[in-house]
Amino acid sequence: MTSQTTKPDVDGEKKPAPPKTNTGSGVGDKAFAAGTTILEVKEMAEAGYTNTVKIVGGKDSPVLSNMINLAEKLVDVGKVVPFIAPAFVILKIIIDIEQKAREADEKCLDLMERINFLVSHLVVLERIHDVEAMMETLTTVLQKVQDTLKEAAALIEAYRKQGKIARRLRISNMQNFELMAGKITTCSSDLMMSLQIQQTGDLSILKRVVPRDRIAENFIRENGGQDVINHDPELVKKFAEKVNLTMSDQVMEQMQSNMQELITQNQSKIEAIVHESSSINVAHMIKAIATHQRELEAELKLTCVQCEKEYNVSTNGPESCRFHSAVGNYDRYHCCQKTSPCQKGYHQPEHHSKYPYSSFFLWSYGILAPKDTVVYWVNIKEIDLDKDDDTTGQVVRVGQLIRWRSRGELVATPLMLVNVGHVRDDMPHYLEVFDVASLEDTRKRILRTGQTRIFKNAPETETATFSMGEWVLDEETQQIAGIKLTVRVASSKAPTVCIVPLDPLLLKMPDRASVKYLSRCNGIVYKPDRPYEFPETVQLGPAIPSTRLREPRSFKTKISSPNIPLLLTPAWEMVANNDVKAATNREDRFRGTWRALNRSPLSSQKQIILLSVKFEYRLVGEPTYKPVKSFALRNGVKLPITIAPSQAVDFPWEFLVDKPEHCQGGSLLAINYAHLTIHQPLRLRVTFTDIEGEEVSLIQEYVHGVMGAVLPAPEDLGFFFVDKIYECQRTAVKISKSPYPDRYFLGISGGYMPTNKITEVDLHKIVAKAEKTGITEVDMKLGVRDMGIDWTIWALVDLSCRRVYGFKVLLYHGSMTKDRVSASMGYAPCPIYGGDDLETRPIQYAEESKIVPNVTHWDDVIIIEDDDVDNEVMIPIAVSSPLPAASVMPIPAPVSVPVPEPVTLESLMPKPSTSEITDAEPVSPQPPLIGPDGSTDIFPSAAPRMVTSAEKPVVVTPTPSAASSPAHSTFSVVSATPVPTLSMEMLLAKVVALEARLEASERHDALLTKILELEKKLEVTTATVSSRVAPAADSALSNGPLQSEKVSALENHIVSIDQKLDRLAGSLDKIAVLLSN
Repeated sequence: MTSQTTKPDVDGEKKPAPPKTNTGSGVGDKAFAAGTTILEVKEMAEAGYTNTVKIVGGKDSPVLSNMINLAEKLVDVGKVVPFIAPAFVILKIIIDIEQKAREADEKCLDLMERINFLVSHLVVLERIHDVEAMMETLTTVLQKVQDTLKEAAALIEAYRKQGKIARRLRISNMQNFELMAGKITTCSSDLMMSLQIQQTGDLSILKRVVPRDRIAENFIRENGGQDVINHDPELVKKFAEKVNLTMSDQVMEQMQSNMQELITQNQSKIEAIVHESSSINVAHMIKAIATHQRELEAELKLTCVQCEKEYNVSTNGPESCRFHSAVGNYDRYHCCQKTSPCQKGYHQPEHHSKYPYSSFFLWSYGILAPKDTVVYWVNIKEIDLDKDDDTTGQVVRVGQLIRWRSRGELVATPLMLVNVGHVRDDMPHYLEVFDVASLEDTRKRILRTGQTRIFKNAPETETATFSMGEWVLDEETQQIAGIKLTVRVASSKAPTVCIVPLDPLLLKMPDRASVKYLSRCNGIVYKPDRPYEFPETVQLGPAIPSTRLREPRSFKTKISSPNIPLLLTPAWEMVANNDVKAATNREDRFRGTWRALNRSPLSSQKQIILLSVKFEYRLVGEPTYKPVKSFALRNGVKLPITIAPSQAVDFPWEFLVDKPEHCQGGSLLAINYAHLTIHQPLRLRVTFTDIEGEEVSLIQEYVHGVMGAVLPAPEDLGFFFVDKIYECQRTAVKISKSPYPDRYFLGISGGYMPTNKITEVDLHKIVAKAEKTGITEVDMKLGVRDMGIDWTIWALVDLSCRRVYGFKVLLYHGSMTKDRVSASMGYAPCPIYGGDDLETRPIQYAEESKIVPNVTHWDDVIIIEDDDVDNEVMIPIAVSSPLPAASVMPIPAPVSVPVPEPVTLESLMPKPSTSEITDAEPVSPQPPLIGPDGSTDIFPSAAPRMVTSAEKPVVVTPTPSAASSPAHSTFSVVSATPVPTLSMEMLLAKVVALEARLEASERHDALLTKILELEKKLEVTTATVSSRVAPAADSALSNGPLQSEKVSALENHIVSIDQKLDRLAGSLDKIAVLLSN
């Protein structure tokens, strides 16, 4: 960009070149100063600042504003007292002098405040009714006021004609201002006395001392006095350097000039002006000033982006704006650690990069930080690989601005953003937004000055670390054809240089054009010519199973007698240590709920009263059950409890068992699993006893699930672990792809530590370190060695492709583990990075050190999944005496009797039949099984016992069902009493008939036909028996009534059994009707 030279003005102060009109590009020249980030303003770039009348300070200078207001008030006073017109003329002269001044001066401001105090009393004349009566007294006083104002104006004009150096080194200036202050004080007292004004305001303005320049006074005193200074240019130059001013040719002339003569000449000129001005002209001048002030108020106001205040262009001056040059932290700012603004300058209507100001950083962050505001054509960020700080470095970027803030509206006109250097308050930077017009103004400036540089954030002599942007012009058309960007950091052998082509009319890259790179820094990487290969992972020591041992097995209800029709079913799967607050390091707590259903029909009114319960457990592999440590029924359930017919009652329970000895007292609590069951399932047997002493029992099994076995995720590139098999705890190290690629490249985590985020810059630094040291197996210093985990990770560097191609991990348990019995060592690949268009090179593997994991011997863990202790057993049925083969009929197969579920809304809804009903077929007499259909999934609740014939055992045989739950179990009740007579054969025939009728009501007609056939056979059999009994009648009578009594007892017994079967058939019919509805 254009560089402006500076030269000292007549005041000895360095000033920039005058502003140029029509330079609306918003591009200001910047000068780099070592050790500071504050850039000075070199030119007025905004249109409207030239060829306008500027009032110094404007409304920001209260002294000058007050004088202007007093001049306006004298307009109305002049209508009443025309002879005060000279005072107004003199005030106008003073105002004009201060308006033309370049800066404020303490002595002038002090004198103007005293003049304002004096003139403010003249306004009182407007309220005096009889002014003519006071004319004699007022004429003398007003003349004195007029003379005093003339002298004051002449002094100010003479003082302003001197440069800064002469003003400070002439002691006579101080004396003249002190003398004038005394005259104003005396004149003010006389005026107030003449107007009979009782002063109630603050007289400190008149009583205070005139500001003194202690530095100049001390310098004059130390160097021989005023005369010596006036004639010694070296001393004057020495003073100028001391106060940071520049010596000019006019300074010595000003030092040797006669101040009194100059004041006298000024007084003469002022008197001539006063005499030439008539009262009419004075009135017109007053009106003109008032009109100008009203025009200023009506002028369009702009808002300053630096201080966020409104201002007028015509009143904008070099000290109008107050701002901070850095961002703030709460109520303090980094630039000055204060709240009040520490910088001053012109108001600015648009954001710029001429110098730093606090609001600029908030505005720029709103554009640069989001991802949806700029479409970058090039975005280069180079980091010094020899430094650990990744937030610094060098950056250049150029792109199309599509919106001013994130998620805002799209801009309607083409805009181009150019950024050179990090936008921070402690670093030099450049950020501008160009439209087509401002880019054309920039082109004209380039043609006029020949300067094509946009910005460089370092001095001209700096060549190791800098960012720079330059305009590229087409030689034929002289149009801006692109931007050349250069970036270099200290660790790079060469800078990154690229040219961004540009269409200046559309403010975008031409179609099919691309960024051309002239050179790149040493951070370039290459693509490998083939995939990398890695050894297999070495896993030593026990490992937690990644799947469940097996699913829990189902068991059926066991009853000691059919007199207790109670069915037990688990409501859900048993859980372990599911209450965090109740978990301990001494016992494992198991919880569950069982549902007890009274299977008696509603018409039977048979209640079941449970008096007691017994909890026993065993681990699979142990031969016998043993009592639990403690148990309890939860949720207020207490025994005894009564269960009505067809009613279900839930029994929530919990019990405790001791943990294994090696897990007791440890710091790790088992949550949602049990230490006791990690390698062996647990079986619980609960036995209820009713009021009649009958027992009902059920077995439920708890199988350890997948707990503690953290598994690799799909985004994991490497997963390494060691397990504590008895505590069910896994410690893992993972290398994963980043879910946020724009933030970091990889994530590496170990144990419960937070994830270490690895960027591409980190990988470049590893490669740079390997190139310097020659060690291609680089310790990343990310591993942790503490009580819980001990792991190390190395990056493997391919020097040929200049990239990290993989990682090697070695993992142990931490020092908390007494014996190291587990270790894991393996490799994880590093994804390809560095872009898509990469040059291909042959691979070169890293030179690795040989590492052998050192672990202690570990005995294999014995895992018992199942045993046959609870498998089905057969109970032989004793017979009182053998029957003749001819008199024994085959025992029919037992008929299944469905057990009703608790009556619910779902159970009352009709369901389609899924089973096929067939006629019962007799089977050969064999001892029936305890439990269901002979499968190995059914277990007895207790060890088998021998049954004698006197006990008349009842065989309870469930019907076969395909993996049905206990709630849907079915049972059959079959009498096992032997029948030694022919009448028993007839009874069995009836039983067969009833069982056939009960089996399927749909085939009722067929069953009735079968019953009739059986009855006919019974009649034939009866006739045959009668013919056999008649010849032996006498013999029977001779034997007495003994045989007839036996027959009578047997018949009564048959009747009793028949009645029971009829009741059973009625109950089954009711159940069938209920299910069909």
